[in-house]
Amino acid sequence: LPAGSLRGWFMGVHNLWDLLAPCGRRCSIDSLARKRLAVDASIWLIQFIKAMRDVETGEMLHNAPQLGLFRRLCKLLFLHVRPLLVFDGGTPAIKKRTVARRREFRQRQESSLERTAKRLILNQMKGRHILHGVATADGANGRTASAPAAAGGAAAGGAGGGAGGGGGGAPPNPAAPVGA
Repeated sequence: LPAGSLRGWFMGVHNLWDLLAPCGRRCSIDSLARKRLAVDASIWLIQFIKAMRDVETGEMLHNAPQLGLFRRLCKLLFLHVRPLLVFDGGTPAIKKRTVARRREFRQRQESSLERTAKRLILNQMKGRHILHGVATADGANGRTASAPAAAGGAAAGGAGGGAGGGGGGAPPNPAAPVGA
């Protein structure tokens, strides 16, 4: 996102930064030594859930939120900062509609991803000639992938013609090239 694109938005509160700008200032972590620092714990926990992933599988590491929270608190304590974790309550009524929209969007994205994955797998299987006797993805004409060979075997090349290599009810030969 471009710098400043989130200006005016902070945890669903419109124009919070504009409100805080007159009294806000950047400071080094060293200047917070021997002071209390209030931290929104839920933001940290979500960060750890999203960021602490297994390199190979992409799955969240076991106990990622607890481990991340422990490490970050240790770092602050090492720097002599006294953290005060703030756990806000449940979702306020004003934000429930936003949360519901996010949930619906996430579900639509997941179902779309699942449909796309199925189509990709089906196309891969077609490309590798694995679908002998399995219905095609679009179900064109209600036939299966081997139905044209069985139905048109005699017309296409006599008793022994067709893609299956044998007429009538013989199963297709998986070693035969497509269109042979």
